[in-house]
Amino acid sequence: MRPTLTLLYICFYALLSPLQCGTSSSGDDRRWLVSLVDLVELDYVDHCEQRASAAWNELVGNSKGLTAKLERDKSFGLFVCQQTTDVKSALTAHALSADDNVLRRKVKLLLQPGDTLLETEQWIRLVTFGDNALHNIRFATNYDCGTTSNCTLRELHYNLARQQDEEMLRRMKQSWEQNLPDMNDYLEHILPLLRNASKQNDYNSVEEYWDALGEYEGAILKARELWENVKPLYMKLHKYIALRLKGSDAVGKPLPVHLFRSLTGDDWSNLIENLLPKHSGIYQKVQANLQLKDLGGEAAFKQAAKLIQALNLGEADPEVLNESVFNSTCPPTLVDWCKPNKVRAITCKDVSIANYIEAHEAVMKIVYKQTINLHSNNTYILREASRYSAVYEAIPGFVSLLSLNPYALSRAELFPLEIFKYNPNHHRLVLQLIMALRDLPKLNFYLAADEWRIKVLMGAIPYAKIPSSWSDFRKNFSFIETSDGDFLGDPYMVFNKPFIGKFMGLILKYQIYQSFAEELMSDESDLVKHIAENNDRLIDAMMQGFGTVWPEMVSDLLAKREYGLEYTGLTDYYKFLDEYLDNQLEPPAESDDSDDYVEPVLPEPEENEIPVSEDTQDQKTKDQEIGETHEEIIEENVIDTGDESHQKFGIETSTVGVLEIKNPVAAGDQIEDANTKEASYNAYWWIGIAVALAVVVILIAIIARKRHSHRKQLERQRRDNSRA
Repeated sequence: MRPTLTLLYICFYALLSPLQCGTSSSGDDRRWLVSLVDLVELDYVDHCEQRASAAWNELVGNSKGLTAKLERDKSFGLFVCQQTTDVKSALTAHALSADDNVLRRKVKLLLQPGDTLLETEQWIRLVTFGDNALHNIRFATNYDCGTTSNCTLRELHYNLARQQDEEMLRRMKQSWEQNLPDMNDYLEHILPLLRNASKQNDYNSVEEYWDALGEYEGAILKARELWENVKPLYMKLHKYIALRLKGSDAVGKPLPVHLFRSLTGDDWSNLIENLLPKHSGIYQKVQANLQLKDLGGEAAFKQAAKLIQALNLGEADPEVLNESVFNSTCPPTLVDWCKPNKVRAITCKDVSIANYIEAHEAVMKIVYKQTINLHSNNTYILREASRYSAVYEAIPGFVSLLSLNPYALSRAELFPLEIFKYNPNHHRLVLQLIMALRDLPKLNFYLAADEWRIKVLMGAIPYAKIPSSWSDFRKNFSFIETSDGDFLGDPYMVFNKPFIGKFMGLILKYQIYQSFAEELMSDESDLVKHIAENNDRLIDAMMQGFGTVWPEMVSDLLAKREYGLEYTGLTDYYKFLDEYLDNQLEPPAESDDSDDYVEPVLPEPEENEIPVSEDTQDQKTKDQEIGETHEEIIEENVIDTGDESHQKFGIETSTVGVLEIKNPVAAGDQIEDANTKEASYNAYWWIGIAVALAVVVILIAIIARKRHSHRKQLERQRRDNSRA
């Protein structure tokens, strides 16, 4: 309806313009352009709502969902081309002033909307290929899950994470590949559309086009530079996995992708239990508590919302979670209606640390969208531009990083903070390993996918070798053996989207973490509390939306004068893991069996144990009163035997002994711990002797008094008898 109104408005304005003082002024040109842009944005919102409804129906398995989604996606391409033409025709030399930055920004985003500028037939070919591919993968029921040959995608993911047999893993991955789209169709008809899209958006090459969509000049070159500095850590992790799974002979050689219990090799989280170091209690405890609390699906999302609220970054609208679906497939998929608080998620309810981390990232993206909508200047195009912002990826990723922070784990009652403080470095190593298995393979996959597509389109790969070039490229670039077309299971690949924004965002999230961590007084400080009190730079970045090119926000986001992406945030975060991998891959010549791990001392409550609380002084006072009472009883019933060992048994000393036992011993204080235990045992031994002596003395005193009374009674009777 609104497209028709837009055209009527343009015609009406065109008819009236000649009647205004002969020629149009610069002010008239600007007003015309502003009005047109406003109407175009309203039309965009209508299309977004219609496409979102169709996409949601397709995701939940509506029988007509795929057909409706295809229709909406096809019509959207036609609509964008028409609106771009209208805006271009309304743009004159006088329409934009030098200081009109907001309008200039909107016009640029409308004139270069990305792949939607493809010719109608090509756009329809692209969305038809992508929509059908993802639908078939999601709803196929012929996957091999090991125990059964007919299972769903969710069941495949669940069983893949737990399968140990290598041959079974290979069969499971092959059953997934059978549902992927045709490789030749992709290479001949879909991938070449990238070259056409770059020309339609006025760029000379695909690399230049993707740099523009990522809004970072020289983005691919920068990504290569960053990767060269991260690659050593990636290779150490890869070698460590080979060592643990296949032995020393496999170290430094490519590994089959199914060995990682991964379909595309972009996430190795399922291997964590095979790679844990000697002291992995924090993993066992967190995993057990996740299962105990059933923190999967909606429960995981609600727990993530609590952390985001504790960070003072905003609150997820309860209606969003109430209307989402949590019995489908992981990882989470978000559907946005381009309206405030109109976002839904569809994900699985399986409980795992990986899904728990993903939930935090998904909920933060929802809150991010809500925050953008709060800014009055953020009209549709400045909220939903077809750009790949690293900031939009980095801030939710940063929150997912915080989900494994010791203070966040303690708040979620997944691991006690006081236990963490016994062996913080050992626990940090395990948490870093969990996160590295998730992030480092992603970083590698993102760059590999973009680099390979650019090489194919630039003709850097001989035509005859293109069909097998992906597996060859991954073997050399990632040290992973894959099939020729398993990348076709990724949404960004089938829709020709660049990963460069995700790559930059993953690097940036570690820089954000580093910027806050450096502000703490010590590593033991509460990072969650600190961020909650100093989160202005995060909120400011979110509120700007796409109104500002994201590289210009990095300086303020990191609280630094200079701005730019650096690899040091990531490598510094993994310092314990880096050292551990070095020691595992190249053990020292002189092996040192010493272990600085300290077993936490948590005494169980004992019967009649004096409780220790914040009112320790009051307890001491009570103990002194008890001591005085004992002394009074003894003095009343004492028999003078010349022995003074029964006096003043030192009750306060016993209280100190109890306090020493209940006070946790910090890591590195093993000697003090031993002395404390010895002193405590001595104190209890003397207390026992003292109590025994007290009982004996009291009994003697009672017997003596009774004998004394009995003697007086006999003497009284004797006197009475003598009188008689």
